[in-house]
Amino acid sequence: ASQAPQADAVITGVAWTRERVILPPDVVFEATLLDVTQPELPPVVLGRQRSASAGQAPYAIAIPYLAARFAPQRRYEVRATVTLEGRLLMASDRRHPVPQDAAFRRVDVPLQRWPALDATVQAEVPLMLTHWQLTEIEEEAVAQPARGGVAPYLVLQAEEARAAGSGGCNRFFADYVVQGDRLRFGRVDSGITLCLPGSAAETRFFDALSRVVGFWQEGPQLLLQGGDGRTLLRFKAVQAEPR
Repeated sequence: ASQAPQADAVITGVAWTRERVILPPDVVFEATLLDVTQPELPPVVLGRQRSASAGQAPYAIAIPYLAARFAPQRRYEVRATVTLEGRLLMASDRRHPVPQDAAFRRVDVPLQRWPALDATVQAEVPLMLTHWQLTEIEEEAVAQPARGGVAPYLVLQAEEARAAGSGGCNRFFADYVVQGDRLRFGRVDSGITLCLPGSAAETRFFDALSRVVGFWQEGPQLLLQGGDGRTLLRFKAVQAEPR
């Protein structure tokens, strides 16, 4: 089997904290270079840096990647996390774009302490900016899209309290409010394209969003709950590898 090409370039920078935080010495720092050009698809991982026993911030960013995969007119971002035994402690909570000019591909990333809530204590990934792919609607599995199709997904934007996603056919937007472990969505604004099959599942997805009052994270999964505590929607965090 042919070997994968070796990385020949590096994204540099510093990940730092806005406040003084004392962390255990055996935390894991991870920084990722992502292609986010197509928001309807999972972000593509072009490079990843993982430092075990990373200790205290700040952390030097050095993400190796293949320069040939960095294309003009595409959008790239760096995101970073600090975890302990798989649990999220800190994360970048904004978008941090990478300059196109190879001479200026340095990105400094502020890290935000992740809230210690019951709903997030088991989280592996941030609630915001993660590409959440829908896997279940009221405990019924969601069918995988046809080849070339878009899987239903949800992204909670961080800069403004807006959610974006797709029901598998129509893209949608909605305002959201998160307070502690409470999460509510405003009116879902979507397209009106009729798609068969899948339109019934999309309608159920949008209806369930309107009934969400809370959330719970388990590892790489996100559960959105109704007023009775039952899980209305289940998602998994997804990223893609380069083709």
